[in-house]
Amino acid sequence: MFRGFRAESLGRGRIAYHFQWLLGRPMRAVFDERRGVLAFDALFPGLGRTSAPASGLAAMVRERTSPRLAPHKRLDARRARMSGATRRGNWGLKVTVRGRNHEYAVQRALNLINELFLFLHESHPEYLVEHFGLSPE
Repeated sequence: MFRGFRAESLGRGRIAYHFQWLLGRPMRAVFDERRGVLAFDALFPGLGRTSAPASGLAAMVRERTSPRLAPHKRLDARRARMSGATRRGNWGLKVTVRGRNHEYAVQRALNLINELFLFLHESHPEYLVEHFGLSPE
């Protein structure tokens, strides 16, 4: 469930969306209308480019286009593209909307973000304890 949702114009066709969602942490996404890109720049702070959690997150994003993945979980690259990367010590997710598939792209992005948090909870709980204040128990 989203809480505290607000939108802020950044000018030049860019809008920042602020909200609380997973683990009650404030989140920010910026949509660049001219480029058709929705970016969650600091989705996971404090992750080095070669860290095990960052590698696992990037692999999950890449898997979303695999034909072996169930169609309801697979990303249709004709409608949207996603990539994950570490910049300035923060791991982020970028979604490029293709055509008029905004709703599709946002829904897939939010589903994936939820799965990324679940991956960290199962495989790297120490990261969530350190950076999100999750209880170690």
